[in-house]
Amino acid sequence: MHLTVRRASCALAVAAVALVLLTAQSAQSPAPFAWPTPLPSTAPAPQPTVLWSGAPASSFALDVSPLGVSPDGVAQALVRVVLHDAQGNTVRLRRGADFDYFTDRGETQWQTRLRYGGPAAIVSVRDDGPVNVRVVANRPAGLAEQKASFDTRAWRTPRVVAAAIGPHVVRVGWFPQPRDGAVRVYRADARGRRMLAVTLRAPASSWDDDAVQPGRVARYVVERAHAATAAVHADVPPPLPDSTAGALRGKSAWLAFSGDPLDDASYAKLDVDQIVATAVRAGLRSVELRLAYGAFDEITPDAKATIDRLIDGLASRRIAVIGWTVPRAASFDDLARNAQVAAYRTPGGHGVTGLAVDLERGEEFMGDGPRGYAALRAYLAALRRAVGPRVLLVATIEDPYLEHLDETKFPYREIARDADVLQPMTYWRMLGPWDTIPKVQTAVAGSVALVRQLAGRDVPVDVGAQTGVLSKRGAPPGDELAAAIEASRRAGAIGVTFYDWSGTGPEQWDAIAREGW
Repeated sequence: MHLTVRRASCALAVAAVALVLLTAQSAQSPAPFAWPTPLPSTAPAPQPTVLWSGAPASSFALDVSPLGVSPDGVAQALVRVVLHDAQGNTVRLRRGADFDYFTDRGETQWQTRLRYGGPAAIVSVRDDGPVNVRVVANRPAGLAEQKASFDTRAWRTPRVVAAAIGPHVVRVGWFPQPRDGAVRVYRADARGRRMLAVTLRAPASSWDDDAVQPGRVARYVVERAHAATAAVHADVPPPLPDSTAGALRGKSAWLAFSGDPLDDASYAKLDVDQIVATAVRAGLRSVELRLAYGAFDEITPDAKATIDRLIDGLASRRIAVIGWTVPRAASFDDLARNAQVAAYRTPGGHGVTGLAVDLERGEEFMGDGPRGYAALRAYLAALRRAVGPRVLLVATIEDPYLEHLDETKFPYREIARDADVLQPMTYWRMLGPWDTIPKVQTAVAGSVALVRQLAGRDVPVDVGAQTGVLSKRGAPPGDELAAAIEASRRAGAIGVTFYDWSGTGPEQWDAIAREGW
């Protein structure tokens, strides 16, 4: 009898302890995991929520300022659009700006609104003298046009310059472009002793030295006809860390953000902990984080702390961060920005694992027509020489199967020579009525096969898969996405990268998480 009572008392005591522990655990347990909610729409670039900062504009003026001579051997001027309201106050248009920039000689390239705080363009010329600029306002409507001019002969700026594109290439440039004779570039040592490096006939404007030593100072003397001899130097950065295609094996996702706190995809709205948790739960091996648009550094001073915390958080879970860049010209500024992205490290010591270089046609990207094609052909080769052979370069390319492209329209073979991975943007719903599982499987298999054929060599392929709303056909449902992942694996791709984070909904994240790699 006593034994029975004692056992019953023990049982009651254990039950009471268990109840206390269960209550404590319930009070401390986190909320159930929830996939992030997509933004209302997916745009090519983060867009602002606020249209105007101040009253609407009723007029605009042009502000022109010299940027100096670049290592490409061009003189550059910044042309900024300054908007005014009816009272003459300066106002800022945050969304929907559309201005056309024209010049009577040289080239113009419009700039992202964040780089110079509003609509702007850079004008580049190779010859001395006056330049006339005309800017037409398409949006806001009714502002007509304005004209301005500048004269490079009045600039007091060095006319021979040298700077490192990356740890393995220094570009030396001179202005104006010589019309006759030869240009001689000498390498010089710290004592001033010279050795002829190259002789170039007019009208050359620049020369790339790919025999420099990383982490050293490169010195040059440039002799030109009808111009004074000039001595210049460049600080060459240290070598970049090695990275390989292994970082991209498996599942990845593109993630863009804006340095403007009022934008829809602002850095200030990034939930770093949720991003890391989502990446882990979805089984991502890497994240392609957009860090450069042309020569513009996406990591603005205000955004830096958040982005550093994101990179550190992903690294702590062994998820690589690949620097996603969007080139716009095969120019020094653009190429050097890519090399700087590859060298980026957080204060916590975590760095970027190679680059995913988004090579596309069009005004937002590398340009149209013969000039754009030439830039596409040249860009990755120049970047490879600058960063060296052991840095991961992923070439994000237009899909030849879905867009019906060949080598005459897009230089696949030339790009493949310097790429470690080719990454076609296989956005089946955006690029055509590929909206059933059999069609999706056909599209993915066809894309991988044609990319390999056009590459002309055995290069790994990573499939860029659509997850968000990119057209009127909407986002692919989970079963289509699962079929695309499986088809990528069957086709021999090394992985799949999803476009893009902000447009991906819970159904798509579920499909990504369920499909292993």
